[in-house]
Amino acid sequence: MQVNLQNTSLYNQNDKPTGYDFFSRVLLIEDNIGDARLVELLLEESETIDCEIVNKTSLADGIAALKEAPFDAILLDLSLPDSRGFETLEKFMSHFPDANVIVLTGLKDKKLGIDAVRAGAQDYLVKGGFDSDWLAKALRYSIERNRFLKRLEEAQKIAKVGHWEFNLGSKEFTASDEIYRILGYQPRSSEFNIRDIENPDSHIHFLKKIISTTMKSGIHRSDYIIKQSNGEEISVFIQTNLTKNSKGDIISVNGIIQDITNRKIREQLQRDRDLAVESAKVKEQLLTRVSHEMRTPMNAILGMSNLVLKTELDEEQSGLVKGIQQNSEHLLGIINDILEISTLQNGKLKFENRPFDLASLLSNLFNIVQYKLKENTIQFELDIREDVPKYVDGDPNRLHQVLINLVGNAFKFTERGKVRVTVENISSNEDKVWLKFSVADTGIGIPENKISDIFEPFNRIEYKEQNFEGTGLGLSIAHNIVTMQNGGMGVTSKVGEGSVFYFDLPFTKAVDALPGHEDDIPVRIDPDREISLLLAEDNKFNQIVAKKTIEKEYSNIKVTIAHNGSEAVELLKENDFDIILMDLQMPVMDGYEATEFIRESLDETKAKITILAMTADAQIAKDDKFRKYKMNDYVLKPFRPKQLFEKLAYYLNKNEQRK
Repeated sequence: MQVNLQNTSLYNQNDKPTGYDFFSRVLLIEDNIGDARLVELLLEESETIDCEIVNKTSLADGIAALKEAPFDAILLDLSLPDSRGFETLEKFMSHFPDANVIVLTGLKDKKLGIDAVRAGAQDYLVKGGFDSDWLAKALRYSIERNRFLKRLEEAQKIAKVGHWEFNLGSKEFTASDEIYRILGYQPRSSEFNIRDIENPDSHIHFLKKIISTTMKSGIHRSDYIIKQSNGEEISVFIQTNLTKNSKGDIISVNGIIQDITNRKIREQLQRDRDLAVESAKVKEQLLTRVSHEMRTPMNAILGMSNLVLKTELDEEQSGLVKGIQQNSEHLLGIINDILEISTLQNGKLKFENRPFDLASLLSNLFNIVQYKLKENTIQFELDIREDVPKYVDGDPNRLHQVLINLVGNAFKFTERGKVRVTVENISSNEDKVWLKFSVADTGIGIPENKISDIFEPFNRIEYKEQNFEGTGLGLSIAHNIVTMQNGGMGVTSKVGEGSVFYFDLPFTKAVDALPGHEDDIPVRIDPDREISLLLAEDNKFNQIVAKKTIEKEYSNIKVTIAHNGSEAVELLKENDFDIILMDLQMPVMDGYEATEFIRESLDETKAKITILAMTADAQIAKDDKFRKYKMNDYVLKPFRPKQLFEKLAYYLNKNEQRK
């Protein structure tokens, strides 16, 4: 509950507390400090309204305050130092006839409150006769009612419809007040006539043609663009017809004019929205296609690089292959960033909420940056404060993604010194904990004039002394991930001294031990088992990469290759396999169709075979999309051998345990 009883409000609405569904500003005009304090205490007790209260002790000060800033409701005591009784309300309402006033009266002045409502007040409250719920309900009701009336009044203004008539005999032109308003005039401040219709410079000259057209056709209906008195153009829906006397003679042309500017705007917005939605679909399809077309050869390049590095090479050859591998990894990172920012912009990013070991996740940062510590004279420090819980509920993958991004940036822009990650508990209760993560470095820093744009996509800071790689998307992605989880991210920096990137996130406290699950299945395969694997893949290079990678690691796995989904189905019909690696985009029959056929058309045993999508389509991982296609899991190309081996071992061992 935020209450301010000072004569000047210090409350910033941007900082209003959360947890309430109703926030408003209330002006309390009350000179009795005790009564003002009572209102404060009662509203503090309420759980249904959150408001800023500004207290003024005289009618003059209250009127001045309302002239300076709007208020949703006014609690008005009728007995003030500069005004007493019913006259207080009359004076106030003369300045603000549409104000939302709730009158405060004494126990003996109940009738005065009733009279006040009749005179225009929204409600009245008898001092000493209401509790916190009553006060909150009265405020909520009056505020909601006042807001509803304002919305209704605004809606009536939006639906502008006026009537006009031109008498052919007398040549008189008459129009309703709304016609003048539509044309931008105060009603009856001026009168249009036949001379205005004939005058090419008049704002109603457009009616001359409409009258002529109606005389010929008997009825007319069309949309027009007309100019108001201030020169602004608006769209109107004009309908006209003829009025005839008993003899059938035409005596007048009459019609209506409706301002449809807002409708036209809405229609244009709808067209723009439809175009944006369609463009987003095309963009997503294009990115998916580009992702596949780029990841497929990348899979071959990285896979073959890994295979070559396992052969006997001299120092120069090894260096060249590692160069290919590192630059391929960099290109893959760019592809991933572009796809991720597209997902964020389309609002399709989803988050997990599961228990995880926060301490373990943070400690794992050491393992990831080990090679950077060897390459540079940089220290890496991890400071986890004692009151930070070991286990929390949240999305560990997204947290890890943000931290890796910030830590990676810190190392990129730091040549010497240290990078320090700090985790603090900044707020907590029985269920929730707010944690602050800081990544500080002693690097080159960020110019002050660039800090405000640092989280914008594709924003890169150019340094004359050195050119740094990157798309300028990483920080934007990290910032979006944090804000979409109701957190915040910021940065402080000084050129030549370093930067501190920090963010806070809410988590639910988890129990002291994580629940058991199937992930305890071993990630190694028994070398004595004979395993048959079916690889459905149309790209010859990727066939070689997958087959040789698997067979070099596991001599007991026999890999059979199918060049498309149809071949895979026929091979499965005639042979027994333990697991299938299924590419998705193949000729004749793609991976989706092949998987559906296997699940729906083969016998029960073969229909239950484990199928791992092996694809360059990064979108399949979003929202567990692969499950929709009845696949057990996926391996994303370019695959990392360790990831492939772990998933193969997991599912093969899992199937073995179920036998």
